[in-house]
Amino acid sequence: MNTELNRLLAMVVEHLDVPKSYYEKAAARHKSLGEWLHRPASLVRGFAPDIRPQGSFRYGTVIRPLNEKDDFDLDNVCLLRALTKGDITQVELKRLYGEEIKGYAKANGMLAPVEEHNRCWRLQYADEVGFHLDTLPCVPEDPDVVRRLVGAGVQSDWANRAIAITDRKHPQYHTPSRLWTSSNPRGFAHFFESRVALGRSSSLLEGRAQASIEDVPSYEWKTTLQRSIQILKRHRDVMFRNDRDLAPISMVITNLAARAYSGESDLLAAITNIVTRMGTFVRQQKPRVPNPADPFEDYADKWSRDPRLEKNFWTWHEAVTADIARLPEILRGNTVGLEVRKIFRVDLTLDELREFTPRSPSAPAVARTAPSLIIPSAPKPWGNDG
Repeated sequence: MNTELNRLLAMVVEHLDVPKSYYEKAAARHKSLGEWLHRPASLVRGFAPDIRPQGSFRYGTVIRPLNEKDDFDLDNVCLLRALTKGDITQVELKRLYGEEIKGYAKANGMLAPVEEHNRCWRLQYADEVGFHLDTLPCVPEDPDVVRRLVGAGVQSDWANRAIAITDRKHPQYHTPSRLWTSSNPRGFAHFFESRVALGRSSSLLEGRAQASIEDVPSYEWKTTLQRSIQILKRHRDVMFRNDRDLAPISMVITNLAARAYSGESDLLAAITNIVTRMGTFVRQQKPRVPNPADPFEDYADKWSRDPRLEKNFWTWHEAVTADIARLPEILRGNTVGLEVRKIFRVDLTLDELREFTPRSPSAPAVARTAPSLIIPSAPKPWGNDG
């Protein structure tokens, strides 16, 4: 039974995954922007801009959107290494970077207007693969902030990647101040990498796509942690397909799943244990879902502003726990295709469904398992300093 359940979950992931060409296009987007920022006429070239991809394309947890017309989300961070918080105000940095982003859009014939969000700028690509790119300008965090993180138990390697970001809602947004919003997405990426490495179930392969300065996350990995997160995100998307603004955000799911993961190499065991344990990592006091690379940063900071968000997280968690628990019951019936469609909005092929068709005792089914690769040590897919 467990072999068949693992095969069923692997099939779901195969339907959710995106082709290699999408990662290559994502890499090209990051690389192109990085080259633009380093051109001779760039307004920020002198500040040593360093583009770093973030989000699901970096973590290897991208899934196809429910609606084929929806965009894929790309995220990157532009660290201006030669600037400090004392050199510029948040609003000045945001506007300066915005001029470069608008110039990039115009130079590349992008018709959709560049959008300014509270912390980032959004570029809308219009080609055969729909992407929008949120790019976040930032400067290195002050040494005292880094020391504070280390004092709170963060590994120094992660703490040194902390950044100060612009935020239009910050009270010092328009005035000179060293009190910027602090974040650590690169530190989280290294935390996530360390959790992925526990599975020892995949490896970097030759020919992966390249981004500006560092690689886009290696889409060849496919560890049980990454697969589990893809399944959890799709379950969330289906459950909140009519109310997406109030759905649990991917970073909360990714954070909690990574912390709950114990290195299970069996996909069924991994996702079962993740959904069982992930709720225990939600704190009762703020920060509710802290960044392991910055325990003062709260990925669930919006819960206090809108109680529906926390309520929906726990409602979703209860539902996904129940649906994972009843997978054996689904296999015992003759409605595998219908149930997979209902839970994940995935249509299994006839050949796939035949693997779960009841057979006579004289002709037992032999289920195939997903291939497993071995990584001898923690992967380092994002360049020398990530």
